[in-house]
Amino acid sequence: MPLLKREMDMKQEEDTAAIREQPGQKTSFPGDVVFSLDTISTRTLFLGPGVRKEADNLIATRCGVLRYRPPATFFLDTSDDSYLPATGDDIVGVVVRRRGQEVLEQYYMVDFGKNTSRQTGVLPILAFKGATKRYRPNLKKGDLVYCRVRKTTVDGPVRLTCTSNNTKEQFWGPLRRTGALYRAKLSFVRRCLTEGSAEHSMIMEVGAKFPFESAVGLNGRIWLYTGFEKSQNLLYLLFRDAEEANGDVMLIKKITGRFLQETATLGDDFPVEDNTQYWVTRVA
Repeated sequence: MPLLKREMDMKQEEDTAAIREQPGQKTSFPGDVVFSLDTISTRTLFLGPGVRKEADNLIATRCGVLRYRPPATFFLDTSDDSYLPATGDDIVGVVVRRRGQEVLEQYYMVDFGKNTSRQTGVLPILAFKGATKRYRPNLKKGDLVYCRVRKTTVDGPVRLTCTSNNTKEQFWGPLRRTGALYRAKLSFVRRCLTEGSAEHSMIMEVGAKFPFESAVGLNGRIWLYTGFEKSQNLLYLLFRDAEEANGDVMLIKKITGRFLQETATLGDDFPVEDNTQYWVTRVA
């Protein structure tokens, strides 16, 4: 491993440890200092809903509990189930339409869902890894796409992208049409993405023993795919039951064990017919 990469990983681990040492699980109110940035080395932050930066502190802008997602995302977890797009958020969107005439001006209007104050975002047609004027995805109305919020403004559209400066991050893009879409509460998807939570541990354990694909969007949409009908239905039910468990660690472990047992003894499973083809050449 290159020396610079090793040093960056060590700093991230140190920052994560420092953050976890600070008091948590306490409800903060607007104006409260929820975190001191003096304890971590990174200065590149992604601030989600409920927090803003003042000097070397993060300040709460509404009631909630501070949450952290590595490497540098902070947000307040609230009982409010309304999604507010924030820079750096990964979301599962639904293509509404394509607009623009010239290739460089074309973009997709992407729907976030009904539980958001900003219901649509703009995804440029070339904002996909490897996309060119001749070779790019040709998405239709209703197609699902996993993308990241690149920029938000007060009065302008939410800007989306499926690219990253990190060449190793290649997981954004169009999602298979034959996958299952599960709509969850925002608190559940946040727990799914929070390292150390029962829901995150469930996903890691299942993924280590059972092959599947997933895309967890902070806007409350979870896309799931196994390639087979029965197992995909069981996976959908796993996430449904885990959400109903409401963070109960023992219950989620029980649900996970039951899922792994059922899939291990699953009889003949029928492949999901999948002729998804998004990437085309010389799109009109």
